Amino acid sequence: MQLIRRLYLSVLALLIPAFLLLGYLDAQPLWYALFIGFDALVLLLLRFALTPLLQEIEALNLHAQNLQDGSFNVDANRQLLRELRPLAEVLQHMSAQLRQERATLYQRELLLDTVLQSSPSAMVLTDQTGRVLMTNPAARVLLHQGQKFEGLLFSDLTAKLPELSMAIQSGQQGLLHLGEPVSIWHLSVSSFSLNQKPHQLYLLKPMTREIHREEVKAWKKLLRVIGHELNNTLAPLSSLAYSGQLVATELQHKQLQQIFQTISERQQHLNQFLQSYIQFAKLPKPALAPVPWARLINQLQDQYDFELLGDLPRRVWQADSLQLSQLLLNLLKNAHESGSAPEYIQLSFNELPEHLLIRLQDAGGGMSSEALAHAMVPFYTSKENGSGIGLTLCRDIAEAHGGSLSLQNQGAGLLVILTLPDVDTGNSVAEQA
Repeated sequence: MQLIRRLYLSVLALLIPAFLLLGYLDAQPLWYALFIGFDALVLLLLRFALTPLLQEIEALNLHAQNLQDGSFNVDANRQLLRELRPLAEVLQHMSAQLRQERATLYQRELLLDTVLQSSPSAMVLTDQTGRVLMTNPAARVLLHQGQKFEGLLFSDLTAKLPELSMAIQSGQQGLLHLGEPVSIWHLSVSSFSLNQKPHQLYLLKPMTREIHREEVKAWKKLLRVIGHELNNTLAPLSSLAYSGQLVATELQHKQLQQIFQTISERQQHLNQFLQSYIQFAKLPKPALAPVPWARLINQLQDQYDFELLGDLPRRVWQADSLQLSQLLLNLLKNAHESGSAPEYIQLSFNELPEHLLIRLQDAGGGMSSEALAHAMVPFYTSKENGSGIGLTLCRDIAEAHGGSLSLQNQGAGLLVILTLPDVDTGNSVAEQA
């Protein structure tokens, strides 16, 4: 409308001098009437000619306002566009490009948010004052009992973890021992500028499983070497002890017979001791198959007494039944050796969407903090005749299945939690055979 008013004013500006010229020439009234009629006709024709163009401009203006407001799905009315169609097509192409870029950006933000929310690494973003701007669930679990702590000072939260606080203050990056029970984390700190203001990103990556896995590999390699050497030594010793015992029998030398018999017995005991380590060092890859839970529980109860709480798993869970049986037998053996009464040794199952939790609770008084911290370290044992690999073997079996094994004192005894993942996407109700 402003354009029409400007055109009208321009036409009037040109016609007024002509009108004054007629007065100067002393023209007849008819000329005045013709002149005024011609002026009105020009203005009407001008308005009629410019109206479609103005409608096109209005449509493009509306399209541009939609782009400015971030609405990239609304185009100009194509039925109104003629003279300005090339410009409209450019705007439409721009709209399509912006729409695609916004969709791509949204997908990237969604992917980034999914990664942050599901990452096992704890991530904390702070501003220049050290106040927390963003966290993910892993950071909340590690630092604030699973609760959000955006807006708090990061230094107040790390004060609960002295080793982490000292590492941040000294600028030290690397492995830290944090939490209860103690777990191993790798700390890295990145400084960057966001909106022209300094920020820091703290990343704590869990390393417990990786380090334990490497420790187990090293122990297994050492055990294979030691086992090979000891086997080469024990075999001739066993043969010599047997031959010596035969000679002592022929000579009827009772004291010598007893000596060789003692040597043979100690050799057999050492060989059995060695075989347990070799079994740990040569654990085969699990052969996954549906677990017959009823049969497995009956076999376990033939070996040790315990109470089964709740129902057996109803879905099909894949595992190596022999290895799983060995794992549970070791745990039940430990529960009985803890001094717990059989009726207080309780086994239960809990089926989650993606995991199966197997809990074994006893009432044997639990473990000391030192024993609990080193319980699954190879060769560590608090038993007089223990080998120190029972729980390590259990954890190795659990992790070979993609699961985990954890220990904690609870109630009057020890609670062992075995987690097995769901590797069968077609879970259904299992027949309890």
